[in-house]
Formats: sequence, structure tokens, C-alpha cells
Amino acid sequence: MVRRLCRECGSEMIKELTSEGARFFCKNCDRYTVYDEFDMEAYCPDCGEKIIICSKCSQGFFCNKCNWLVSSKKVVWKKK
Repeated sequence: MVRRLCRECGSEMIKELTSEGARFFCKNCDRYTVYDEFDMEAYCPDCGEKIIICSKCSQGFFCNKCNWLVSSKKVVWKKK
């Protein structure tokens, strides 16, 4: 999954739709900053196993080893 990280603070960018098209905003810096795109994979914060996107709701993440849904706020992202 492609993640966009702010070059200045390292936090994830938020996608905003404007009349000019899609732009990415850094909430931490409180402005539109330059960002880098990384192809990253999601891992379980408890067991460290790679987790999958839940196909039923396509919003959450599921860990097969722990057998539970993982909140997107708790997912550990690692570069491929």
C-alpha cells in the first residue's frame, strides 16, 4: 500500500479534494508540504505478523495469527 510521508516531520499526509484536484495536507505541519511516497506493508502491533486488509469492510485490517481485527491507528507500517 502506498503511503505518503511528509519530508519535514515524517507524519502521514491527508488526501484532500480541491477544485484543482487531489492535494495532500500535513496535519502536523498544518500546511501543504512536500512528501515522499513509499510502498509499505501492514504488520500486527501485537505479534509482528503481516496483516491483510479486511475484504468484507475494506476499512480495517485482520491478523490471521491473532484472529482479530486491528485498528488502522495501531497498524505498524514497514517499508517493503
